[in-house]
Amino acid sequence: MPAEIRMTNTDVSIIVTTFERPGHLAKCLRSLANQDFEPACCEVVVADDGSRGGETEACVAEFAQRWTGLSTRFLTQVKEGFRLATCRNKAAAIARGKALIFLDGDCIVPPNFVRVMLDELRANVVVAGDCYRLTQEATKQIDASKVDTWDLESTISREESKRLSRKALRARIYSFLSIPMRPRLTGCAFACFRDDLIGINGFDENFVGWGFEDRDIQRRFLLNGVRTRTVLHRVKAVHLWHPSDPTFARNGVGTANRTYYQTAPVKAFCQRGVSQYLDGSVAFQTYESVNPAKLATRGEDRTAKSPFNRAVGNGDSTTPAPASLSLSIS
Repeated sequence: MPAEIRMTNTDVSIIVTTFERPGHLAKCLRSLANQDFEPACCEVVVADDGSRGGETEACVAEFAQRWTGLSTRFLTQVKEGFRLATCRNKAAAIARGKALIFLDGDCIVPPNFVRVMLDELRANVVVAGDCYRLTQEATKQIDASKVDTWDLESTISREESKRLSRKALRARIYSFLSIPMRPRLTGCAFACFRDDLIGINGFDENFVGWGFEDRDIQRRFLLNGVRTRTVLHRVKAVHLWHPSDPTFARNGVGTANRTYYQTAPVKAFCQRGVSQYLDGSVAFQTYESVNPAKLATRGEDRTAKSPFNRAVGNGDSTTPAPASLSLSIS
């Protein structure tokens, strides 16, 4: 029986996509628990691409119950290949936020991530982030303490730091030059208004497997008058290593997704998109904080205004942000 979608005053929905990496997901959610924003204005929607065994949902349930005041929704789907576009569309359909932040579940983010993404968000703008990519050995060093303190300098190689610094500089230049499809939207971390996403019918579900669904949605945003704005000069995510998906190919060479991207008719509104789920047919589980554990305060003042005030002009309420949690991290 599909769950009923109840509209609330939620300002932003953070959509996290995942598949069978509960350890990475726990770290991702833990980094969201350490954000310096007001939790009452946000919800988390975890969209799972058919994980087995129940560990993923258990991870989400623990996160939701331990974070005071935050509503968390969880959906999963039958595993029929790598269907990231479908996951994101279903999550967007049940999301209650005016703004959507998309984040891959194998990424962790610094405490100012959500606040900065929303600070950069404007009407007719999609905000594009990116991530440092950790090696397998560096990823092994990421434990709960490093997520909480954001002490990651030793895990990011000099080459990787230079790569993303150069990309951030190029992106800033592109922002002033009005070059189509620049700066590049990377699907691992970006934000947009929900109405703008619905306006192009979300993600094209003809993309199955790795790659090009983010280039496609950037192109269709542009056709609909929504330009890309970089956030790399202010904040960067961190990608945790994992084996590549079997459908991965560098630059998508020889893949069906690349062929479809290059040959399909280009229209802003895709045919197989989010509209098929806007009737409330997506089943999901809602977790509310029930008798959450008392959180220990950290040594710094984490009180902050709602980051969404600037983006959509909400009120000026302030509350302390959540302290670090004890989410299980393997």
